[in-house]
Amino acid sequence: MDRRALLAATGTALAGLAGCGADGSSETPTATTEPTRTPTATATAQPTLSPPDQNYRPQLLDVALVSTWSEAGDLEANRTEQVRRGQPAVIAFRYRIRIPEGTVNLKEGIDIIHDGELVVRENTEVDRYVDSAGLHTWETAMTLETGDWPTGEVTASVAIGELQLHRTSNTVATRFEVTAE
Repeated sequence: MDRRALLAATGTALAGLAGCGADGSSETPTATTEPTRTPTATATAQPTLSPPDQNYRPQLLDVALVSTWSEAGDLEANRTEQVRRGQPAVIAFRYRIRIPEGTVNLKEGIDIIHDGELVVRENTEVDRYVDSAGLHTWETAMTLETGDWPTGEVTASVAIGELQLHRTSNTVATRFEVTAE
């Protein structure tokens, strides 16, 4: 094979590997034709997507000790920094979750911690029904008896668990004082 034919065959092979040459033309590339280079996978940045299992994970938005809670908005309106031992502690929290439609089964939980020790753990199971798919937000509260709690600073850690898909929110905490009776 002569040098010109070898260069033409090599150029055709390289062009075919690079995605060129599939245009149906019958032209043979000359020795001066440079093969077209395709970008490598690292040259193009792809957007980072959330894993599908995270789309339906509950997300806690806010947690606080409140003086009273009866409806959405009381978390902000009735926020307080202390409770007297023996009086009920009302922990309000707001969360959101993406729901396809229908009913979702949730477990709402609070841990009260003092000096690294668990004082009390309260959980409640709740069914939430929605008419349409989408991102839904709820504000609610749990009332805890404080008669046997130690005085001083305590932390209330809240988490929400979705029971069908076994997804749990990140824990969000608030600190407040328990004063003497």
